[in-house]
Amino acid sequence: MLDPAITLYEAYRIKEFRQPIRSDLGEGDLRKPQVGDIAWVIEIYEDPPGYELECSDRNGITEWMQAFAPGEIVLEKVVTP
Repeated sequence: MLDPAITLYEAYRIKEFRQPIRSDLGEGDLRKPQVGDIAWVIEIYEDPPGYELECSDRNGITEWMQAFAPGEIVLEKVVTP
């Protein structure tokens, strides 16, 4: 079930992975997601439910982009100025 508090185009910190993340890197991924990463929700899926997250470095270069089911990850909203 989707968390109604998670909204599109907002930044979230990864607090925890509840399941192992995929071991292979996707096309364009520079590294795997890690606890503590700040990522933006770039898509919310209804069926099956999930979130597409993108994490970029300080220069705007995408480090990774990955879809997660709601039960796979714990997110904390980041307040941006």
